[in-house]
Amino acid sequence: MNVKFKMPKFGRKLTGGSMMKELLLTILGTSISIVLTFGTAQYLEDQQKEQAQRQTAMMLIHDIDASVAIVEYMAEGEEKQKDAIQYVIDHFDQIDSLSEDTLYTAMTMLGTLFPEETYFDDSKEKIFSSSQDTWKNLDDVRFVDNMEQFYLSRQYLLNMCNNSFRWKYPISQKDYFKIVVQLHGQTSQNIYSTVLKEILGDPKVKYYIDYSSYRMRALRQYAQSWKRLSDRNKFIMNIDDEELAEYVKKSQRSGRTVRKSDIIGQWEYEMSGKDIQYYDFMKSDSFSIKSRRYYANPFYSGDIIITYTYGGKWDLTGDSLTLEYSPESVKAEVDRSGVTYRTEMRDSVETVIERNFQVNQLVEAGRKQLESKKDTLGVSINKAGNKIEIVVGRSEDSENESVNYSYLKRLNRQRQ
Repeated sequence: MNVKFKMPKFGRKLTGGSMMKELLLTILGTSISIVLTFGTAQYLEDQQKEQAQRQTAMMLIHDIDASVAIVEYMAEGEEKQKDAIQYVIDHFDQIDSLSEDTLYTAMTMLGTLFPEETYFDDSKEKIFSSSQDTWKNLDDVRFVDNMEQFYLSRQYLLNMCNNSFRWKYPISQKDYFKIVVQLHGQTSQNIYSTVLKEILGDPKVKYYIDYSSYRMRALRQYAQSWKRLSDRNKFIMNIDDEELAEYVKKSQRSGRTVRKSDIIGQWEYEMSGKDIQYYDFMKSDSFSIKSRRYYANPFYSGDIIITYTYGGKWDLTGDSLTLEYSPESVKAEVDRSGVTYRTEMRDSVETVIERNFQVNQLVEAGRKQLESKKDTLGVSINKAGNKIEIVVGRSEDSENESVNYSYLKRLNRQRQ
């Protein structure tokens, strides 16, 4: 809307009444202009402040929801481990014949080769605790109090997990490593059964196992109390689940939306060390993967290289890439040409290769792993179109799962 104000015409003769009239119109026009200018600026500033407040609130609420998912996963894992170790105890006289999966699950209850775990990503907590901008954005005391309560509760649980005898693994990382080294060269099943036979009689281990139900109950209580804090904060800030899910989706994605034509072609994914995967997405909506893995061993120098190839069908819906695998497509090759060893180690090396690197066994294991396997991955692509970001762990039904990112680098443009 254009507002026109009549300005006084200087240079012409005005009566007292007309001069006052035109002066008032001028003042009125100037006043309205000032009000509109500053009013609009204030409105925009208020809008920006509200948006920043909601973004900060959703970031912190999602941190609660993500922690709830982790704790629920821990409780489920504890339950599976307790069932496995109880089965081992009940069938102790048959322990050498129990399945490797059962023995492994039982072992994971008692120790790990990995260092002390942090469990939770504390980056959001650090922002909440130390950033002045965060405190400025959050002007609701109830919301802030709830977040403080959550972070204190989470820190208390973390301290218990790492320090309490009821929560901390009864086998230290150092002792666990010694066991593995001493039994090196034996089958995994033999290692697990040997270790379990030795430690299940330890009073400290028995004490830890007996408190499994307590840990499960406590974890679920923590999850439930954190859910209530999350729901309370959503209510305070008037944030619904759909808005939060959209925030999480956007925060996990960078780059632009991927089109089918973007994906077609060959891509490279660097895993860890020298291990690498090659993806080939074809116009027929089929794909193939070549995975090259390097295996070292103290018995020999160099690496045994295993190359797996397999494939299936792919589809792209929105920003979700679906891979449906074909177990029958699995093939394997073993290359030991780069392996050297001392003469006296020959038998040990051959035993390792015979036990772990037989093509038929590798193919069978690969096909079993791909039975009914279907991956749904979040994807986006950079502006140059030569790198794809893959988000693993996000789903439409559960936006609270932990998320991992990986990147595919383009090797060439699409097939013609």
